[in-house]
Amino acid sequence: MSKHFDDLDWSSLHDKVEEMLGTHFWNDFTTLLPKKFPAVDLYETEKEGIIVAELPGLQSAKDVEIKVELNTLTIQGQLPYSYEVAKPHLKINERHTGVFMRTIKLPFQFVENEIKAKYRNGLLEIKLLKQEINQQIAIEFNEE
Repeated sequence: MSKHFDDLDWSSLHDKVEEMLGTHFWNDFTTLLPKKFPAVDLYETEKEGIIVAELPGLQSAKDVEIKVELNTLTIQGQLPYSYEVAKPHLKINERHTGVFMRTIKLPFQFVENEIKAKYRNGLLEIKLLKQEINQQIAIEFNEE
């Protein structure tokens, strides 16, 4: 992504669009671009980074997989379809079911073998222990 987009205040974009186009804009927009991945929150404490993903309806740990590569975390899996009627018969269909994948670039370094995840009430919480970046490294001198 270009530097221009990195500096954009994405959190206020929703309010600005709603102010200009009205509240019904988001309802119409949602049907044009259906949700294909879970909504995610990411925050940091002094010692860890926490990611919370909305994944309603998971039945077991087999429904979701978490992968880490370099500074990127990927959540993927499948959300079950739980209605008695076929999808084409839904009058409003905003919730995503089926295969999903969400990739998140992490803004901190972390200890790879210290990642913990738990699922409760439709939320997947992933905790990553932050790695200390400023480390003092001892130098061994061999005198000849």
